[in-house]
Amino acid sequence: MAPYRPKHLTAPAPPAASSGADAGRRSLLRGGVVGAAALGVGATALTAPAAQAAGIYGQDVSGWQSSVDWEAQASAGSRFAYVKASEGVTYRSSTFNEQYTGAGRAGLVRGGYHFARPDRSGPEKQVENFLGAGGGWTDDGITLPGMVDFEGYAGLPSDYGLSQQELRQWIIGFLSAYKDAVGRRPVIYTNAHWWDDNVGIWTPSNTPLFLAAYQSSEPTNLPGNWWAWELWQYSDSGPFAGDSVRWHGGESSFESFVSDVDYTARGI
Repeated sequence: MAPYRPKHLTAPAPPAASSGADAGRRSLLRGGVVGAAALGVGATALTAPAAQAAGIYGQDVSGWQSSVDWEAQASAGSRFAYVKASEGVTYRSSTFNEQYTGAGRAGLVRGGYHFARPDRSGPEKQVENFLGAGGGWTDDGITLPGMVDFEGYAGLPSDYGLSQQELRQWIIGFLSAYKDAVGRRPVIYTNAHWWDDNVGIWTPSNTPLFLAAYQSSEPTNLPGNWWAWELWQYSDSGPFAGDSVRWHGGESSFESFVSDVDYTARGI
């Protein structure tokens, strides 16, 4: 069982055409052999996960993947994609539009995600940046609710210089501002180690969990007070470009997650 590996082993430079000064998510894991192997590959180069259980699978991508062959991803079984839209107060991914529209054209349900920087500003300004970068949601049946990524960042304190209570208030502020803008709460992406060390044994109400845990068996070590996950990021080395993700259930629950403004998180 491989442990979760923090994404910010070093702070990566943003893509050359990116706007803003914030660094992108996905560091050395995206710049080396693993990242290159997953870029723009054809359907024949993609294989299903070892002993893949029946279910709904997808992926998340960022500027580290650049151009993605979305038809190949769909042919290999990917059903949905989260695409990095923004980070902090000013950074917006220059690859978002191409990746987001490309995934949609290939028939994938798609949505945006924001890398949270609680050290940079209050949450409301970061929600504004996220929405401006394409991270909104509508009940059109093809748009995933926005996702906000909470994890460590190389060169910064793991807690971003905030106390547990300050981090909790920041998180609540982001969730509330996003819900006020689009009508529903976003998904939280995190891992058990970072969350428990910095946020503590606490979980915001009715918030879906996108859990990072690189292992072959379904994760049972969950952060905070969550008792179940919605989305499980189980691999950063295939079968799909970027990170490979599994939905917890079947078609009806996935349809509800995508479309229902009053979707109820299963794990809190």
